Amino acid sequence: MRFKILAAAILILLGIAVFAVYSGSSNKDIPDDNDIIQKIEVNNSSFLEFSKDLDDFETVTIDIDKLRKAADSGHVFLRLMGEEYKIRIQEASRYTEDEYFYAGPVVGYNESRADLYLQKNSFCGSVGLGKPRNVTYNIRPTDEKYNGKTVYIVFMQDWKKEKERLEKMEIDPLQFFLINSDSKKHVMSIEIFDFNNKSVFKENYTIDPEEKISSPKIKAELGQYRYEIILDNKFTFEQKIQADYAADVSSSETLYIYISDDPENPVTFGITVA
Repeated sequence: MRFKILAAAILILLGIAVFAVYSGSSNKDIPDDNDIIQKIEVNNSSFLEFSKDLDDFETVTIDIDKLRKAADSGHVFLRLMGEEYKIRIQEASRYTEDEYFYAGPVVGYNESRADLYLQKNSFCGSVGLGKPRNVTYNIRPTDEKYNGKTVYIVFMQDWKKEKERLEKMEIDPLQFFLINSDSKKHVMSIEIFDFNNKSVFKENYTIDPEEKISSPKIKAELGQYRYEIILDNKFTFEQKIQADYAADVSSSETLYIYISDDPENPVTFGITVA
């Protein structure tokens, strides 16, 4: 069980663990036109085990100083998957002395956007092409080094293919848990409403001290559901939960409802994604 992190990194969401051994005999550098990004061809098969989960990917090294100087000049040229893209910087922020953020559209692509996060010795970002291609390139650092430089993975998400994959998946059912940490017995009423405000579940529970009750699995459709919770016929609470596809890296949220002896906060919530 893990608590949902809203700003979770894409590498964690994809479950990618990069383990590889780099050596001069099994890799070679292919410099791009502006030398900011250098592609590395990796022949080590253990590195490619996760590639089946991606639409496409490549491994590269990145010159952080050149990237920052290019962004400060207002335009960045990045070669990704063999194609060069020009990013026009429209937003620039400096969070700390060594942390920068740049953003702007990709020239020639409608509704496109690139987000570039730079630190002193690290970089991560995304380049979304928008229309007509509807493809996003994500760039993330790994723990590996190549000739003393950090190795980055560039992986592509084709949103049309992603939609087709998701449509073949089932929706993960909703489920909640009641946990009574109080020394007293309580009565709790729970009703769940869908995105059309239609009641899809209603039940009353009597829960003893230190008892934990799990709900049945509740069939759901893709969307947000509202839980209305009444404690001891006195206190009313609401919590919203997202129903999602039953995928390896994403599923419906599970709600944990905690009852305590705190008169100011008798009910608290926890949300996890299985």
